[in-house]
Amino acid sequence: MRIGWVASLAIVASIWSAPAAATWNEAISKHFHVYADESPDDLKAFATKLERFDAAVRQARGTPDVDAGASTQVTVYVLRDIAAIRNIYGDRDSGVAGFYVPRATGSVAFVPRAGEVGTYELSAESIFFHEYTHHLMLEDTDRPLPTWLVEGFAEFFAVPRFESNGGVTLGLPPRYRAEVLYDQGMGGLSLPRMLAGDYTTLDELQFESLYGRGWLLTHLLSFDLKRRGQLSKYIDEISAGKPALQAATDAFGDLNQLDRELNAYFKADKFTVATIPASALHLPPIEVRPLSPAMAELMDTKIRFAREGKRYTAPTLVGRARSVVQRYPADAQAATLLAQIENSAKQYDAAARDADTALKLDPRSEQAELAKGEALMNIAKANPTTADWNGVRTVLSTANRMDVEDAQPLILFFRSYSAANQQPTSNAIDGLKYAILLAPQDAKLRLEAVGAFLKGNRPADAREVLLPLAYSPHAGKSHDAVRKILDQIDAKNIPQAIVAWQAAEKLYDDD
Repeated sequence: MRIGWVASLAIVASIWSAPAAATWNEAISKHFHVYADESPDDLKAFATKLERFDAAVRQARGTPDVDAGASTQVTVYVLRDIAAIRNIYGDRDSGVAGFYVPRATGSVAFVPRAGEVGTYELSAESIFFHEYTHHLMLEDTDRPLPTWLVEGFAEFFAVPRFESNGGVTLGLPPRYRAEVLYDQGMGGLSLPRMLAGDYTTLDELQFESLYGRGWLLTHLLSFDLKRRGQLSKYIDEISAGKPALQAATDAFGDLNQLDRELNAYFKADKFTVATIPASALHLPPIEVRPLSPAMAELMDTKIRFAREGKRYTAPTLVGRARSVVQRYPADAQAATLLAQIENSAKQYDAAARDADTALKLDPRSEQAELAKGEALMNIAKANPTTADWNGVRTVLSTANRMDVEDAQPLILFFRSYSAANQQPTSNAIDGLKYAILLAPQDAKLRLEAVGAFLKGNRPADAREVLLPLAYSPHAGKSHDAVRKILDQIDAKNIPQAIVAWQAAEKLYDDD
């Protein structure tokens, strides 16, 4: 079963017991907000395990923790099984076992209660930890990384062992990748091609090799003392703009020799691991609480909306939420969810009304304040002669003060200027730049900021934000267009850089 870039997060199967009761609970911690139809004890054990993993990976990588906020917390929806995952994904015949969607407004994950079983099967546990590693990588790096390394690095952390003394062991081999590694001589992906980074015409076996061989090479380069420093040199050269294959040759030397070492490394089947002791893991508090009756009824609606708001804004989705809110008029969370769905359905008057209702019930709700601000912004855009843009921005500023580590108020505040056909202020553009620091995983937001910086005559900022996209080894429809932006910035031709940015924006949604 293949793990895909937008397709792979999953639950730690070992901690889940048979469902005790059909009661939805939520677990809230610094890095996770988990919804599951599970007992409070099981859910707390799961959330604790997630936080242990987060702490262990940060410790192993030497990366700092983040400030708590909506943009740095992953919302995890636990679904019944893999069939339910594929249904919400939108393709029941896909190989998707769970998936993660990086968003500036808050990344989300959809995970099964359990995955495949057996030594050589992809477990639900491995799916989750693979994809959460992606989230952590995106959180603290602005450098472009080749696909094989992105996936190989995620596989490096995908099979943790949680020790009884509280420690976490990392670097164990993903046995579910053994088959593709054994099949490498039967049409698998060659090492030079893997390192070159052009994966546009790979067949299924070759694509699988990105994960298996990517893990193997990552592990070898991480632990082989003779090759210490080579991986960093490789990444540095790619970041400097060198073609991936040339960077590989410069860093690793003879690729045929590396290939022989890689095959011998696999056949030896002796892999170094690292154990992070419990004393080095500092876990945040975890709160577990039952959902309100209204939100428990709305979980199916909330999950579908979280999958992709615009995809599930049919009148039936709005109607379902309204019917529940009418029966539970004192539930602020339900009213907020309804306002969010109405915004996505472009029913802005209703969204503003329901957001106000939610704020009367809970004046401290940042999400309700955001829903109100988004609705008022779109109402003002549609009625320019009566628009109160100061009032709109006051609402968004209030939301920002409620959670200064949430990117969404900053993004909407910036967008309010284009909605009003006004030049964004320096403060608005600076806010957008900070939003990228909070949510570096959102590539579409990054490209939007490039345009803002170019139009604001801030080419240095535009270049800084653009580099990870321009030097990314991922091949896609927009990649060449993005590189053209960089070329024009470097040529100090800002008008043409803006033209190139406009072309890239048109392609990016389809990439």
